[in-house]
Amino acid sequence: MNTKHFMVGLLLALPMHVTPTLAAPPNRPDTPAISPISAEKARSLAAAAERAARAQGFAIVISIVDNHGNLKHFHRMDGTSSGSVQVAQLKAATSARFPLSSRSLGERSAGLPANPYASLPGFTLLEGGLPIMDANGRHIGGIGISGATPELDAQFAQAALEES
Repeated sequence: MNTKHFMVGLLLALPMHVTPTLAAPPNRPDTPAISPISAEKARSLAAAAERAARAQGFAIVISIVDNHGNLKHFHRMDGTSSGSVQVAQLKAATSARFPLSSRSLGERSAGLPANPYASLPGFTLLEGGLPIMDANGRHIGGIGISGATPELDAQFAQAALEES
């Protein structure tokens, strides 16, 4: 018997009503699903960051992304540089993909041989990106600010997280 006929014979010998069974994930009411960043929450964060920047006389770019790095909200105040657009998005994406501030990831990277995170495409180690956590402390996204100094960008992002 050749291999082809053997395989067909095996298939015909299997019951035709076999249904694969997949174990369902346990229903655990103690672990609620991760809440996505709503459009309202993203607008609220951006408005709070803008207020913080205006109070100190700065125009900034604000980028808010979900925990996969997908853009949820973007706001560019008048008078910002075009370079700040990409930098704000990179800061937000960095803190969305790692539950760390972009600054702390930069510090971690600098302490490792060859500064490995510095060469990752789509990331930046400049200060001004912060992770967004839900009410249960789970990482759900990132906010990135650019337009002032990196230190001030981080302050404006922190002010947004504290206010909203």
